[in-house]
Amino acid sequence: MTRFYRFFRGILTPIAHLFFRLKKIGVENIPKTGGVVLCCNHTSLTDIWLLIVTCPRQICFMAKEELFRNPLAKWLFTRMGAFPVSRGHSDRTAVRRGLEIAENGGLMGIFPEGKRYKDLPPQKVKPGAALIAIESGAMLLPVAIYRKQGKVHLWQKATVRFGVPIAHADFCPTDGGASKTALRTVSALIQQKITELWEMKS
Repeated sequence: MTRFYRFFRGILTPIAHLFFRLKKIGVENIPKTGGVVLCCNHTSLTDIWLLIVTCPRQICFMAKEELFRNPLAKWLFTRMGAFPVSRGHSDRTAVRRGLEIAENGGLMGIFPEGKRYKDLPPQKVKPGAALIAIESGAMLLPVAIYRKQGKVHLWQKATVRFGVPIAHADFCPTDGGASKTALRTVSALIQQKITELWEMKS
């Protein structure tokens, strides 16, 4: 974790606990070392805050390129280790960056649904997360963020629930290749695991 990331995380922590009555579950499931592809459902821009605050490791987020258009936001996101992805087509540059992070033992964060879905169960995920996980040799870490009443409101409790990590050998195809069939299978697994966590909300 870089010094700047730790500093910014320290600022966000009391804000998140105050305004969102933050609750974290399953933090002990987060691998302490090694490459990880963290996959989370996406309901709000605040999801990034909540994950930064609850995860004890630095998360390098793959984030939509629109967030990097403002010079100040670009500076902040870049300093936090985030990198842009162009949505709507295969962004090879973003995939290569994600692979680099995971292969080098980092924790890469991605919202595999590709966009925000407010007050809805996790939707069908796109293949990018599966591709990076298969080719990097990293573990998969499913995460669900939910609120009791669904939509984001100040003072309403938000829960971040980390699932059990899935070892690469347990989802990687036997031939090790990221074929279309393998990408569909692993993507379906990611959606299933996130949904199982999301359905635990009370």
